[in-house]
Amino acid sequence: MSQDDAFEVTFWGVRGSIACPGESYVRFGGNTSCVSMRCGGRLLIFDAGTGLRPLGNALAPEDRCDVDIFLTHTHFDHIVGLPFFQPIFRKGNKVRLWAGHLDSETTLHQVLCEFMMAPLFPIPPAIFGADVDYLDFEAGEELQPAEGIRVSTVALNHPNGATGYRVDFAGRSACYVTDTEHSEDGRDQNIVGLVEGTDLMIYDSSYTDAEYPRYRNW
Repeated sequence: MSQDDAFEVTFWGVRGSIACPGESYVRFGGNTSCVSMRCGGRLLIFDAGTGLRPLGNALAPEDRCDVDIFLTHTHFDHIVGLPFFQPIFRKGNKVRLWAGHLDSETTLHQVLCEFMMAPLFPIPPAIFGADVDYLDFEAGEELQPAEGIRVSTVALNHPNGATGYRVDFAGRSACYVTDTEHSEDGRDQNIVGLVEGTDLMIYDSSYTDAEYPRYRNW
């Protein structure tokens, strides 16, 4: 396998709801959702929780940064790391922000402007130095952020909507499916279709402890 075909997945944040420090969180880390997938020379990032900050610090030494950030949704724990992502403040960098869960009357740019608004936050997105594109799509669409990379999407069952992703590159695939509620009718067939035959499935574990034994074999 050549470096151009390398497919590397890294976990930068795996918690939901709130970041937690302390010895109890050393094994998996205490940061909220953020996973990177490096497809050859292209970097895809999924969610912008507090894990986005250490990822940005790791990218900071690079002369130029060109990344796509795919958001499952815009609940606070999935976007709170964005204002602390170093590359988005540097001129010459390119950042594309994708979201597929919003209704037709709401844009991702609007949501982030309201998120980074006084008195909630001291600076607005307008201060970003990088070339930032805000790309809204509808869950269910197939995206192609770069040649040879296919990103499939499905709508997830979550308050205010959410999106599940599948990345296919160089004959391999990885799925990122988080913040989705189960149905009493059984498995969500949208998710089943998305992950069928995948090499790696990254899935939310909120409903897999002893309180929910019927979902252990999902």
